[in-house]
Amino acid sequence: MIKGLRWHPGKLARSGGAILGWMILRALAQAVTIVLLARVLSGQTYGEFVAVIAVAGFATPLAGLGLANMVLRNAARDPEAGPWYLRRALLAWVWTLVPLAGVTVYLALLLLPKGLPLPPLGAAVTAELLAASLTELAARYRQAQHRPHSYGAINAGLPMIRLLALGVLAIIVKSIDIATLLWTHAAASVGYLALLWPVVRPTPTTTAAPAREAMPITSGLPFSISALTMRVQGEFNKPILAHAGFGLAGTYNIAQRAVDIATLPLLALQEALWPRLYAQANPLQQLRRTGASLLMLAAGMGALIWLLAPLLPVLVGVKYADSIRILRLLAWLPLLQVGRALINFHAIHHGHMHHISRACIIGGGVSICAVTVLVPAHGMAGAAIASYITEITMSLVLLGFAMRSSR
Repeated sequence: MIKGLRWHPGKLARSGGAILGWMILRALAQAVTIVLLARVLSGQTYGEFVAVIAVAGFATPLAGLGLANMVLRNAARDPEAGPWYLRRALLAWVWTLVPLAGVTVYLALLLLPKGLPLPPLGAAVTAELLAASLTELAARYRQAQHRPHSYGAINAGLPMIRLLALGVLAIIVKSIDIATLLWTHAAASVGYLALLWPVVRPTPTTTAAPAREAMPITSGLPFSISALTMRVQGEFNKPILAHAGFGLAGTYNIAQRAVDIATLPLLALQEALWPRLYAQANPLQQLRRTGASLLMLAAGMGALIWLLAPLLPVLVGVKYADSIRILRLLAWLPLLQVGRALINFHAIHHGHMHHISRACIIGGGVSICAVTVLVPAHGMAGAAIASYITEITMSLVLLGFAMRSSR
């Protein structure tokens, strides 16, 4: 085996530790933002804000057609041609922005209850699409270069800028309405684009050697569809819950974000693992060994979330006491998500990315149906159950495809 491709667990631990440190900073900014907004806003206003941002998130994975993930894979394998992969992904990002922004604003008007102010809604939705998608592209490029600190800093920067803007708003405005909140969020998001541009701006220089990895314009769609399915699974319930009451959407969001923050160590280890596995010719033994450890860690994390759930209302206020029950319902979801991520890598390694697309399309349809049926009948508990149904469905579909391919 080539020396540079040997498995070094110490290097993974160091890279994972670096990424985890930045993820903790990012999570701290997100957690403080949630606590700040939950305490200074009414339940109605917080729920409105959560619902708008949830709909904006639907389109983010489609910006650039998922080529940010192909930049990670290809630039990790072929670092000399990294700038070429980045420029190609950036061009796709630019061409998809305008139609996606229009469709997303229309979707927000279609899904959300009437009465929200249109100009700030459109600005917030568009700015969320711009900032989140360009952050993903810039971060994946740095990740492919094995620069974990730069990767982590880029991802942490966006919530930190937003927290700063919202903190200033909370100080200078006594009673914050939804329009002011959305304008502030949009301004902070657009401002962050100026900081990202030096990372992704096209350069006139050419690579010394031609790109060795194929990168068709549609090659990132499996990743894009997978991410879209995750967004639908996690966020489609917000506009549906909002029709029953914006307060329900806000309470569910608090529990959901608590799970996301608690499982950051899992995500950090995965993000450090993927580029190393991509760079290996035969990574399956490594995948099995590290995957088993990740699954055990996910199970332990779920137990810890369940035990600590009663502390959540202490942070965000007693008006969100129902978040305890939802947090406990969601505690075991990361275990299923880690399992599916491992199956995804197996499919990618064998060149079966179309299996991921098909599984995600099926999962997205199941998620929409489950949320539409379960949320009106069971409220927030129905949204949690729908998430489990979606994850199990996608994992079973992927396993079925893998078994059929092996035969």
